[in-house]
Amino acid sequence: MTTAFTRTREQLADSVLRKLGVLIPGAATDSASQAIVIEAIDMWLKQAHREGIFWRKVTNKPVTYSLNAAVATASIGAGDILFPIKLTINDGSLDQPVDIISYRDYHSIANKALSGPPTKAVWNGAAEFTFWPVPETSGIGKLTYEKIADDTSAGTAIDADVAMMPWVRDIIAYRVADDFEVDNAMITRFAQEAMYAEKQIRKLSSPRVSYEPVYVDQWTSRTSRIPKDYNL
Repeated sequence: MTTAFTRTREQLADSVLRKLGVLIPGAATDSASQAIVIEAIDMWLKQAHREGIFWRKVTNKPVTYSLNAAVATASIGAGDILFPIKLTINDGSLDQPVDIISYRDYHSIANKALSGPPTKAVWNGAAEFTFWPVPETSGIGKLTYEKIADDTSAGTAIDADVAMMPWVRDIIAYRVADDFEVDNAMITRFAQEAMYAEKQIRKLSSPRVSYEPVYVDQWTSRTSRIPKDYNL
């Protein structure tokens, strides 16, 4: 018995091409057609993760960064940040939390040049944060963040659960239908299938909860739960 099962990006691309009717089962794959599908897979992975369709890819441990005295901005040494989750600064003994705020909240701060231990930070995109108050001393901080989905690579599985592959195939088939001159009626069908596929992927990526056992003594007797005016 085995539980290991993977689909490479090439196998997924061939599955899409078969759905489109471009690839006949048993025939050799056209590399140019496969390249079009693989590009669509890469583009969808980034979009799907950004939209929250996928589960969170959180770094296993925080990334450290340096703060310089009298400098409001700091660049975190990570170029794959999709969304920052938790930001802290070490005060010499403890990691003090720094609230990650929006641009609107940051621009509402009257004195942005105020100096002191930072308590707030706005993410400028990429790997840069602007801190407030401006650090009065240099220090070390930590960032926990959600990671961007990895690019695909030849001969390996894409950065998605294998259970999602049938639905990913349907979404990609719709996205590349125009490239392969699929007729409008079929594109309409593919559009409906893609919408349903996204719903299924969201279901698969939702958190799972382990239910606790229910013991007999947690329940009252049947008769005690029946209203007194109910005739048995």
